[in-house]
Amino acid sequence: MTKMKDQTDLENQKKLLVESYGLFMEKQEKLAPIAARIFATLLINKENGSTFEELVNFLGASKSTVSTNLKTLQKTEIITYHTKPGDRKKYFTLNPVGFLARINESIKMYRIEQKLLIQVREYKQLANQTSKDKNYTIDHDMPYLDFLTNTINLLEQLHKDIEAKCSIFDHLSK
Repeated sequence: MTKMKDQTDLENQKKLLVESYGLFMEKQEKLAPIAARIFATLLINKENGSTFEELVNFLGASKSTVSTNLKTLQKTEIITYHTKPGDRKKYFTLNPVGFLARINESIKMYRIEQKLLIQVREYKQLANQTSKDKNYTIDHDMPYLDFLTNTINLLEQLHKDIEAKCSIFDHLSK
């Protein structure tokens, strides 16, 4: 009885987590509700993947809704699938290409903001040198600029780490 209760509690906790992460992905990535929950489910099940039937049962959505959202997520390279020898089922997993695209987009946005902040700082320095009426404070922008630089560096390292890990897996699967 205790094991069954633990399993039920674990499954309920998974459903709550999928719902919470799904809501986040709806807002963050502008995904449709079921697509966001598919993403969250696959994030949890990433080692094994999930079959179409498992997703339909777990999410409680119609087959056509799950199918439509799986196709959309595949087109945008957020998910992929693999098959197993002797098994016709597709096992859906998150696609590392999708993660890399998200990381690249974040790096791009942080670089734009970093460049703009540098231009603001340069303007303030020039204005301080040429105008006696205005005196801009420059130092208060530095902590945020440092944050942007550090974040860009960390994201670039993460990108390299994911690429390296994926190339190892690609090599092993061939």
